[in-house]
Amino acid sequence: MKKITGITNFNGIYYQFHFDNQKLVMEEQITKKSNIDFLLDSNYPIWLIRHSFGQDMGPEDYSEIKEDDFLTDQRGKNLSLHQKTGIIRDLFYHGLKVPFSDGEYSHAVGPIHAGIIEPGHFRFIVDGEVIRHLTIRLGFQKRGIRDHLLHKAMNQVMPYSEMISGDTSVGYALAFSKIYEDLYEIPVSKEIRLFRSILLELERIAVHIGDLGGISEDIGYYPLYGVCVTERGAALGLMEAWTGHRFGKSVVRPGRLYLNNRLNAKQAKESFKQLKNAYIKKIRPQILRALSISTLKERMQGCGFISEMDVQNFGFVGMVARMAGVNEDLRIENFDYPNWNPLPLKEEHHHYNGDVWARMYIRYSEIEQSMDWIEKTMEEINWDLLWEPKVKVPNQEILTKRTKPGFYYSAVEAWRGPLLVALQFDENGLVNNSYIRDPSVLNWHALELAVRGEQVADFPLNNKSFNLSYVGFDL
Repeated sequence: MKKITGITNFNGIYYQFHFDNQKLVMEEQITKKSNIDFLLDSNYPIWLIRHSFGQDMGPEDYSEIKEDDFLTDQRGKNLSLHQKTGIIRDLFYHGLKVPFSDGEYSHAVGPIHAGIIEPGHFRFIVDGEVIRHLTIRLGFQKRGIRDHLLHKAMNQVMPYSEMISGDTSVGYALAFSKIYEDLYEIPVSKEIRLFRSILLELERIAVHIGDLGGISEDIGYYPLYGVCVTERGAALGLMEAWTGHRFGKSVVRPGRLYLNNRLNAKQAKESFKQLKNAYIKKIRPQILRALSISTLKERMQGCGFISEMDVQNFGFVGMVARMAGVNEDLRIENFDYPNWNPLPLKEEHHHYNGDVWARMYIRYSEIEQSMDWIEKTMEEINWDLLWEPKVKVPNQEILTKRTKPGFYYSAVEAWRGPLLVALQFDENGLVNNSYIRDPSVLNWHALELAVRGEQVADFPLNNKSFNLSYVGFDL
């Protein structure tokens, strides 16, 4: 069975994206005649369908539906939840009423968030202290990103790419750059190709360190929390040293990199040692200490469980798939990732069994994996050529070049999982249409499933362990 991970409609033609040999492949879908046809087919995750084809239909009132019908995952039984009068509901929140029986209550969280973060609405059905069901609705501040891309040229589009989800600026800039490199046939040197992957892994390391601290805070383990809060700055500092920006913005562009010219090539290469030293001497010892404490294991193991079958049935991707033992990774056998070694998910299945522990452990494993790969790959780069390139990419000449109109797409394994971007261009290289699928579009439903049967008090821990993107959904 194909694992569908993206669907869109460009000019009346349906396209879908699926995994094939650790790659995302696009194909035209000719058997579907309407949006509802996708909803009736269990191969297509409902969250994905509603994100791709949903229309704003106002408040959702399910209070008159039998509770068991509302709580079921059977598509045929609860089809009315997802469509009305032949139109698919989107996931925009205007109001949500849910049924619950005597002895239970409905508990609402949001959209106002306690921290400085994007808004979301979480509606729980709770029996005592146990969560029976969670319904998540986002869409409070759609920013019109896709509208802003319309009829724009490359130089205007690229800054928007970095705003899709700010903690994945490098990942999205790379995905868009690859599309324009295909469109304009822009050559990419070995040095640029490898260093872009290094920046992507550095972005992953910085976020994972921060997330390990966040999970530790939620379980009340402050030795690791304190180290991660402060030493995450080592990863962000290296990003700033290399690019001039702590989050790597305005750096990755089609065919080129705008690197920090206040450093020379030798200084740039040696800058990695500061991150390595901080990790080996400060961060890693505290991670290993935390992973060895039995009370922390008991707190995380068996909490917020997602199975391999859930991953396949609901299309979960990236880190959420791997932490449940499903080895999907676009870096495997990727030209931009020479000598990449996948994680031993099956050999160490006791660490990757889909719970909060797995989501903590995989962050540690991926930091180790990325640090090792970066250090080895740095030796494959001519740093003088990278930092002082002899050949400049003539952007203005490129923009005047006639292009082949059509549909171009790219996928990048960012820290949350595979980013999927597809752009449709006219002959002048201007965007006519777009499709952007953040990993969180699929993985928000994983959080809904993970908290079923858990204590209400465990929701913050589970939410933090996924760390999904609100803005990546609200485009």
